Amino acid sequence: MTEPKSTKKDNLLELKAWIPLVIGVSIGIGVIIGTHLRSPSVSSKRLAVDSNATKFEKLLNYVDKYYVDSVDINDLTQKAIDHVLDDLDPHTIYVPPTEADAMASRLEDGFEGVGIEFRVIDDTLKVVSVMKGGPSIKTGIRAGDKIITVNGDTIAGKLITNSEIVKKLRGKKGTTVDVGIRRKKENDLLAFSITRGKVPTPSVESAYMLDEETGYIKISKFGTKTYEEFHNALLNLKSDGMYNLVLDLRDNGGGFLGQAVKIADDLLPKNDLIVYTEGKGKEFTEKEFSVRRPDFNGPIIVLVNERSASASEIVTGALQDHDRAVIVGRRTYGKGLVQRQIRLKDNSLLRLTISRYYTPSGRSIQKPYGEGISYDDDINQRYKSGELFNKDSIKLDKMPQFKTDADRIVYGGGGIIPDNFVPLDTTSMGIYYYTLEHTDMLRDFALDYASDRYITLQEEGLDSFINSFDKDANIIPALEKFSVENGITKRRKKHNDQIINNYLTHRVKVLIARAMWGDEGYYKVVNTKDPMIKEAKSLIEKGLATQDTIQKKTEG
Repeated sequence: MTEPKSTKKDNLLELKAWIPLVIGVSIGIGVIIGTHLRSPSVSSKRLAVDSNATKFEKLLNYVDKYYVDSVDINDLTQKAIDHVLDDLDPHTIYVPPTEADAMASRLEDGFEGVGIEFRVIDDTLKVVSVMKGGPSIKTGIRAGDKIITVNGDTIAGKLITNSEIVKKLRGKKGTTVDVGIRRKKENDLLAFSITRGKVPTPSVESAYMLDEETGYIKISKFGTKTYEEFHNALLNLKSDGMYNLVLDLRDNGGGFLGQAVKIADDLLPKNDLIVYTEGKGKEFTEKEFSVRRPDFNGPIIVLVNERSASASEIVTGALQDHDRAVIVGRRTYGKGLVQRQIRLKDNSLLRLTISRYYTPSGRSIQKPYGEGISYDDDINQRYKSGELFNKDSIKLDKMPQFKTDADRIVYGGGGIIPDNFVPLDTTSMGIYYYTLEHTDMLRDFALDYASDRYITLQEEGLDSFINSFDKDANIIPALEKFSVENGITKRRKKHNDQIINNYLTHRVKVLIARAMWGDEGYYKVVNTKDPMIKEAKSLIEKGLATQDTIQKKTEG
């Protein structure tokens, strides 16, 4: 029996059936690996890569030329890339050209624009805060201002997205944008011409003295200039009399490994191992040691939580393994993979995992991933299991053990477990508090308060505001009146009103400080009632931080 002769239609149907498989395999192996990561010393692998690259190119040409329906080749390619990368680790990703610049700029030390943070409230753009060092603050824009027009076009009262607003306000350094501002107590629209410029986005968001002997440094990311910012902050605090250091890495998702290594080098004795990486070949396998005497010898406390990841965990792991810091908080995220950003010809971006990193004791802190594991749902699972509220909920029996320099047991396989656990705050605020919070009523009230007293607040300064605000007995009545006027049902009296009022007052205080003084104001106020800061201070007062973190003295 002979096989029937295939027709052009049959060939096209066969081609359509094979598209997902061939695309999935060949795009991942052929384009990504073939173009950028070939190993010239392994000829057989190179031939396979070249063969698959050619195969995929021909396949796309056939689809584009002969496929019965019209297809978007770019969209098809994107889906194919996503499909093959799904079979790798969770942190290897492809970023299309339209998003690549924004992704790459997240770790830069600034951007070009006007320098405001805003929210769209009732179809009106309201300035939430004006960024320190940016063009808007120099021009006279204030928190609480409403932007009505941009370059003569009315934007208020229209359905406009955040991305459209950003497009209107951002631009090249030296160009101008004209805005019309509605300001409280001003009858007429105020006209401002803002010359766009570099807007700093520092990764050291706050550095100040918590008390006469204890300094505080908050790092939000590990960007291009993080070490420089940290080093300067460290030296400034030392000159202010710092003996103890609280290093806040909470919610820091990481960044550049090299910046983390330099920061650890400032805090560890000379010749201590900081981190080592293992990948394919010598290029991605290396050890990083501290190379100079530390710039700070005193007790250190590091604050972490479930969103402290990657470079944050490198610093934390090095300090914990060498018994150089007390780690306070909750188990960290658990990202022990190193990525390299590779620009492709069309300006798209590949973030490719090139190695695994290990802490000085040999720990990989990478949490499990793969088939059957809800990797992105991990933090939610920690919440459901009770781990965020009780350290005993962590399943230590399933985690490999390692030893610090002082022979203490530490664990790998899924984040860094702190030395002192601080649970997530679960205090119930009640429906009234959450209504005001989630309708933005608290923020609106804070912005109104700041706008009404802008000159006075600026003249008296942040420290005066911190000391006097809680004494104002009119805050809660004014907030209740403001809320009713803006559609919130009048509050019913309850037995725990005073507790709720204390939380409301503090939250409003935080928002006002953020609007008036940016990150500096925010952290100085929010830290006054922060549970982890309280724990850090307690450890310092009891002498436990000194006992645990300065056993290793530097060489003379």
